[in-house]
Amino acid sequence: MLKVAIFDDVVALRGETFHIPGMDVDVYEHADDAVEMCRACGHDVVFMDFAMGADRKRGDEAITALRASGFGGRIIAISSDPSANVEMRQAGADGALAKKAHLRSFLVQLADNHEALP
Repeated sequence: MLKVAIFDDVVALRGETFHIPGMDVDVYEHADDAVEMCRACGHDVVFMDFAMGADRKRGDEAITALRASGFGGRIIAISSDPSANVEMRQAGADGALAKKAHLRSFLVQLADNHEALP
C-alpha cells in the first residue's frame, strides 16, 4: 500500500477524501508538523502546497525540514502559483503539478503506476 500525505489547507477545508485502491491518503491543513507526521505515518509520497495560512510554515520551509530529517520519499509541489512551485523545487521537491485541479486524477495514475511521478 502506497502511503501518501497531502499538505494543503484548501483540500483539508473542503473535506476532500481520496479512496483509491492501493493507496492510503492522509490530508493535513498545514505543514507545521510535516516531519513528525511523515515519520509517524511512514509516508512514501508527499504533496505540498506553498501557502497554508498566516503564521503557518510555508511549503518550501516544510520541504527543507523534511529533507533535513532524512525523508527520502518523493515530494511533489502543488501550488497554483508557478513561482511557488519553483521555490519548492529549489527546497528539495522532486516535481510539481501545474494545476492542483488534476490532483485526484494524478493520484489514481500514481496508484496504477508508481513511476508516474513528475
